[in-house]
Amino acid sequence: MELLGEAIVGGAVTVVNAIPIGKGAALGVALRTSSKVRLTEGEGVVRFHGAEEVGDDRVVRATVETVLKWAGVRSLDCEVEVRSEIPVAVGLKSSSSAASAVAFALFDALGREPSPKEALELIVEASLRSGTSITGAADDASACLLGGFVVTDNTARTLLRREELRDDLVAILSVPRGKRTFTRDFKREALTPFREVFETAFELAERGDIFRAMTINGLAQSAALGFGTGLIADALRAGAYSCSISGTGPSIVALASRSDSVRVAEALSSYGELMVIEVNNEPVTYGNKRLRI
Repeated sequence: MELLGEAIVGGAVTVVNAIPIGKGAALGVALRTSSKVRLTEGEGVVRFHGAEEVGDDRVVRATVETVLKWAGVRSLDCEVEVRSEIPVAVGLKSSSSAASAVAFALFDALGREPSPKEALELIVEASLRSGTSITGAADDASACLLGGFVVTDNTARTLLRREELRDDLVAILSVPRGKRTFTRDFKREALTPFREVFETAFELAERGDIFRAMTINGLAQSAALGFGTGLIADALRAGAYSCSISGTGPSIVALASRSDSVRVAEALSSYGELMVIEVNNEPVTYGNKRLRI
């Protein structure tokens, strides 16, 4: 017996960091992660190709175990391959994207068509089990799975809002070379004194005010982590609609119209390597199917 599956998902960036209040917001970007799986009769051995693409194998192995347990499948060996355009451990959701891609490649191989809620529950569980997320990253996983702008209650694992992003919007990413922030090492208590500010940002996100929510999040997080707010101010002066730290950093992300993207990129060029990428409104594809929203 041999079962094959594959999936492609997008990446995501932070609008509101969920760590201080257990609720967050994110939006999809066109950085792709793909996965292929091969299931064969065996003793439950997981073989993983592509650890360099996701930093380590914990989230992949936890995802395989979680999905196969949910599907009631035992005594199958799983060979997994992951390829990703997303830099690792810089706040650009590489773990959520990898977990989503592996989960849906498994759904494809098993002939399952989960609802978005079922899929989100499994991916959040795998993220928590693997230690690659503090809150379970329901916001990040939702943005990867569904595309568009999403608002979530991470504690309840619930999607509160999802809407498509404007066609003229692009994300400008500035990623410093040689700097990484691993979730397991992040000092979450650094954000606690700014809890009320994050709550204000979240309330704006709930109302669909993406740009103000994102910038307030960025200013609060920059102050809390000692990043300084100069880059955010520079991006806004150059025409960005919003600017923030993505995830736990160190990446900076700005949103701007396509026509203003060059000026905004120049404003962020001193910080790190630049990427100007499209936002993503498309849900995950697996096999010849697309996740139905």
